[in-house]
Amino acid sequence: MGILTRLIDKVLFAVLFIVTLQVPVLNQQYLQYLNGYLDATGEEIAHYVRLASDHGYSSVDVMIEALLNNETALVRDDAQHKLAVIEAYNEAQFASQYLQQANYFEQVGYFVQPNQYPRLQSVINVFEPSLPLQPESVGSALVTALVIYLFPWTGVALIRRRRRAKQRHFV
Repeated sequence: MGILTRLIDKVLFAVLFIVTLQVPVLNQQYLQYLNGYLDATGEEIAHYVRLASDHGYSSVDVMIEALLNNETALVRDDAQHKLAVIEAYNEAQFASQYLQQANYFEQVGYFVQPNQYPRLQSVINVFEPSLPLQPESVGSALVTALVIYLFPWTGVALIRRRRRAKQRHFV
């Protein structure tokens, strides 16, 4: 029984460590996805800038404001779409800059936010598990795995200690 328990214990830690090692890998693949998105969306926004310039508007914002005030519903809907594209581009740009500078725990915090789930799901669909090469990533994953692994055992140890103390008291 003791050997089986130790084996399960070691396998559990190994699996937990491998899972925590995937956060930096996921971050890299997420950044690649964001960079592709930023490249494609940046071209569309550059097109908006050319349109504004070609039609005599001082900026894209001024052009969109004029489109929003147009009486044709199709033109207003197109202006709303342009605003949504620009907002999504700005959010992706912020995310890219943030994740490039974020540490392990900030990356985890970013990924668990519910508003990230749709984009994260797209990345996870093509996710390729691997091992990170950065020592700080491996170290952070090891510390995280140890904390998660030891947390439940701390409770078990405290309960056992209390039981032993009660048994000694009554003997």
